[in-house]
Amino acid sequence: MALLPHELRALRLRQALMAVVGVLVLATVVLVLSLTRQQLAALARVSSGGEAGSAAEAGRSATVATAPATAPATQPVVAAAPGETQEPEPEASVELAMAASTRPPPLTADGQAIPLERVVKPFGQARGFRDALTRAGASGADADALIAALDEQVDFRHGQPDHELIFERDSAKTLQRFEYRASVTERYRAERHPDGKFVGERVKVDIERRKIAKGGYISDSLGNALEALALKNSLAGVFVEAFEGKIDFKRDARQGDSFRVVVEEEYVEGKLLGLGRIQAIQYSGARSGDAFAFWHEESDGSRGDFYDENGRALHGGWLRTPLRYDHVSSGYNLRRRHPILKRIVPHHGIDYAAPPGTMVWAAGDGVVTFAGPRGANGNLVAIKHPNGYETYYAHLLRTARGVARGARVEQRQPIGAVGSTGRSTGPHLHFALKRNGRFIDPIGQLNGPGKLLPEAQLPKFKRQVVQLKRDLADIALAAAPAPAAETPSPAEDLAEAPIDL
Repeated sequence: MALLPHELRALRLRQALMAVVGVLVLATVVLVLSLTRQQLAALARVSSGGEAGSAAEAGRSATVATAPATAPATQPVVAAAPGETQEPEPEASVELAMAASTRPPPLTADGQAIPLERVVKPFGQARGFRDALTRAGASGADADALIAALDEQVDFRHGQPDHELIFERDSAKTLQRFEYRASVTERYRAERHPDGKFVGERVKVDIERRKIAKGGYISDSLGNALEALALKNSLAGVFVEAFEGKIDFKRDARQGDSFRVVVEEEYVEGKLLGLGRIQAIQYSGARSGDAFAFWHEESDGSRGDFYDENGRALHGGWLRTPLRYDHVSSGYNLRRRHPILKRIVPHHGIDYAAPPGTMVWAAGDGVVTFAGPRGANGNLVAIKHPNGYETYYAHLLRTARGVARGARVEQRQPIGAVGSTGRSTGPHLHFALKRNGRFIDPIGQLNGPGKLLPEAQLPKFKRQVVQLKRDLADIALAAAPAPAAETPSPAEDLAEAPIDL
């Protein structure tokens, strides 16, 4: 039967629609099959990690540490500034990226990982922290947000040219994460949360500690003998500090004296950071005899000191030298001619010359009665102690945070840093001691017996001492140096050499 004209048009329209649908279905099938083949090929490349080309692929994946597993291998690692030639990151920057990969990358609202570009910039010669951020490419708004997020964690005044600023941005160039690295172990991070605000924190860096034990003989100085064992010569200051009041190294040290030390080496991410805690030391001398010191600190690590094998602190009620100094530049002298005033002015204390910034400790427990500028004394801290004693620390560069009138301090607590403020000819600490309102010579003040560890801590401490004494005894010493042809003289440089730990 012949179709009417309008029926014929409807039939042709249905046929055309069916043809279009068929083409679309066929194209969809082809696309799905193509994607499936690509995924199978990708899986095959991943599973054949030992085949040719996999090493290069793995290298690219390790470099872009914060990118998700599905990110393309061609994603840039560091965005080059306009006009600059993009070069591969140095090894240190790659390690930084690998270290950051242990933290999950930020996510989008639907839970997908955001691929990030990572840029490492130096702090440089910036005028301040905000200036360093903007010079490194941060916008003014981001710089202000980062400073607000890290305000409680970072002292922005202490930025140094070699400090690192690490920026991580998404494909839209929006800053998602920032890290400020002041040193290998001092790191701070600010991360953008879903609400758009940055939240800051200090990054905990795991430190691996390995115990080493070394020893030797003194031929000219303890510092040089320590250096010969690949230890810092400044460890001589630890011996001076530990045996203060028991051994006078300036008078008693002799050629041929021996020493042993058990110390920790600290590693971060497999790299040697330096020497850590001194666990035990032994000094054996013709004049001093055998002396041992074992380090012990509170369970929370807040404070520690050297103790003898019975658990009694080697330091008594006073620190007669409340800092690690270079030399005594002026002693207690009631008839001293003043180097500036050029007339006789009693010198009611001891001047310890030391580099600016050297830490100064409280000589004993007490209460701060004054902290601030005071005329010729420069920056001064005064502390009142039990039994009518008072100590004074003058010419300080600055006082420690929290050291103010009425504050309680403990022996060996940092109270300031060596400076040259007030009437001073160079950086030093003027340390003075009063008893019942009258100045006395600090050197003449007896250093009585130290405190005994609490009964509950003694068993554990003594078990540690047994092991540490074994470690010290197991240290083999090389042959002793040949005796000098003339009468040996005191190794004067032990006390006079700079002791900066």
